[in-house]
Amino acid sequence: MANRKILHLLQLDPTLQCLSHISSHELHRLIHIPLPLSSTILQQIQRMNVPRLIEDYAKRNIRLITILDPLYPSYLKHISNAPAVLFCKGNVSLLQHKRNISVVGARKATEYGIKLVSSFIRPLVREKWLIVSGLAKGIDSLAHKAAIEEKGKTIAVIAGGFNHIYPKEHQQLSDIISKQHLLISIYPPERRPEKWMFPERNQIISGLSLGTFVVQAAKKSGSLITAQYALEEGREVFTVPASIFAEEFAGNINLIRDGATIISSYKDIVNGLLPMMED
Repeated sequence: MANRKILHLLQLDPTLQCLSHISSHELHRLIHIPLPLSSTILQQIQRMNVPRLIEDYAKRNIRLITILDPLYPSYLKHISNAPAVLFCKGNVSLLQHKRNISVVGARKATEYGIKLVSSFIRPLVREKWLIVSGLAKGIDSLAHKAAIEEKGKTIAVIAGGFNHIYPKEHQQLSDIISKQHLLISIYPPERRPEKWMFPERNQIISGLSLGTFVVQAAKKSGSLITAQYALEEGREVFTVPASIFAEEFAGNINLIRDGATIISSYKDIVNGLLPMMED
């Protein structure tokens, strides 16, 4: 079911209890979906053992936060097509954190990219900035680890559900984040990640912060998708100068051309975002 249809249904019935007794024709009429799809959705729901599912989620420290919940992050609520439901595992109080910076970059981090993470992210964490990223190889995982090592906080947004962490080698990192920080998905735990889910994840990464720092990006990369979402939502995008001959940083050059803020210190991020938080 499309996100906007779920949102419409939540507005009609925040508890969704109607799904336990409503007919397929009534669901079809309420949210304007094809009758066969309405019938399929209700059949799937009726096959679920909802009390057991809720018990299982509770045991695994998984919470469902809807867009109507007071805990739903305010930054995310104001993006276009904000997800109606968030699956959260870990410290959900982090959803209310305001001093957030999203950090993205290449999966194949260069030596320069690695140095940038250390020199920018670590001091940001020491100044109580929460790091939002996507648990991917390279820059993303380095940013999460920097936050953890500096005794700060981090949020990881994943594509797919909690039962299928991608990449698999980040299972241990995801375990740490889900216990001491926060792991977020818009899909149920059993849903396997698919290619088309990653741009959705990127929009959520940018939507959780007032600014996105693109550490290292090639000409075509998911990091640029995240940056584009941020720019479209009127959020700040930060990047660093790089050699015009370095293909690994061609995306950074394009971002500067498209209006990203050029930074040379982590303080440039702080000075760029703090006034926005005070508005």
